[in-house]
Amino acid sequence: MRGVDLNRRVMVTVGLVAAAVRLPGVYTQAFWQDEVASARILEEPTLRGMLTHVARTESTPPLWYVLGWLLRRAGTPMQDVRLLSVAAGALLAVLVVDLALRFVPLPFAALAGLFVALGGELVGHGQELRSYELLALLSVVLARCLLAEVEAPSRRRELALGATVAAGGLTHYFFAFSVLAVLAWLWLDRGVRAVRRSATAAILVGASVAAAWGPVMLTQFHQGRFWWIGSFRLRAVIAVPARLFTSAYSDTTVGIAVSVAGLALVAAGCVRLSRASAAGRLVAALALAPIAEAAVVWAGGMRIFALRNLIGVAPFVAVAAVAALAAVPRRVAVPTWVAAAALLVVPFTPFAGNGGGTPPYDAMARALVAEGWTPSQPVAVFGNFYPYRAPLEWYLPHQPVLDASHLTSRVCKSLYVVRGDDVQRLHLNLPIRAEPELRGATILVNPAAAPSCLRPIRTGRLAALS
Repeated sequence: MRGVDLNRRVMVTVGLVAAAVRLPGVYTQAFWQDEVASARILEEPTLRGMLTHVARTESTPPLWYVLGWLLRRAGTPMQDVRLLSVAAGALLAVLVVDLALRFVPLPFAALAGLFVALGGELVGHGQELRSYELLALLSVVLARCLLAEVEAPSRRRELALGATVAAGGLTHYFFAFSVLAVLAWLWLDRGVRAVRRSATAAILVGASVAAAWGPVMLTQFHQGRFWWIGSFRLRAVIAVPARLFTSAYSDTTVGIAVSVAGLALVAAGCVRLSRASAAGRLVAALALAPIAEAAVVWAGGMRIFALRNLIGVAPFVAVAAVAALAAVPRRVAVPTWVAAAALLVVPFTPFAGNGGGTPPYDAMARALVAEGWTPSQPVAVFGNFYPYRAPLEWYLPHQPVLDASHLTSRVCKSLYVVRGDDVQRLHLNLPIRAEPELRGATILVNPAAAPSCLRPIRTGRLAALS
């Protein structure tokens, strides 16, 4: 009994750690491009309007948006809706410790929970207006429902399994890769023959509920929102297990070594788990199979492979990693623990490679207003203008529309330049095209109040100076 109490205290502690590292971002970090898209959906006055907006602008199913919309209708401030992700992240960390306890001693199970609590990708998405942390949570709930059904089959547990599949399928399309991994496990693993048919039936019922959104999914896919992913790259696939927890040294030679080492560690853990039990083989399947499935689809030409979409494998990658660490001989246990502790610290160091987090778009908007910006004034930004446009629209007074623009031969008397976190006003005597310091900039302007020196591009195409 004392051991059970200790396990619970550790789980609660790990959950609190997960919440503690996510909460600051909820109240200090500005909404970035995709979060602004979510916020606009949650502002819809009706449920039907909200669902229509999801179908029109998103590439995910609507469950997370339904939850967020209900919170907004209850009077929750938009920023506080991020707490949905915080709560999902905290519960996720708790459930990972509980899952890991089936395979490793408590110290290693706590380490698995801490990997999930402190992992860079999980912390980043665990404090924002998006569905990714809920996806990770439902993935581990799926595993728990399956293991519960294997241990003591019942109609209640089959209903819970079906409901989880339905919820996961209505949260993110990549949940389907986890479901496929589970079905393969059910029909290939002899250790679960007793529940094979009942569990499969429950999964199919849940999948049929999620499939009701299927026609909308096809519409979303054909909207071409995956252009930024690029062609198949094996390096990106290999990097997934390590990059879920740290982006240190990414895009470097050292980063390749880190990625290969991370994959090797997880693969070793999966081998050990697979030899132990059917439950271990389930964890191994959920750790690696969705990555392989998504990679095959990507290699086939569908550009859907992105690290954040694979966040659902993170709980199982963490469990597999600690299973490998638990097998390390005692004579090298101390260095192993030191290395594992370092991995937990890396995401919070200057070497984490996270680019400094989300730019302070709210502060940029305030600085523009302080400098005298009005809706008729153009704003110059550098690089890809998409990350700037939606957040500035959100935070500027009256939320103006900002479109990229073509330049004319006329002179703009002034414009505002956003470069990094710095905002300044420029007074011009020449056409913008002739200003050397604006070379390579994209000029954003409100099409309803554009000056004659600019012609808005209403299609939203990128127009950069050569």
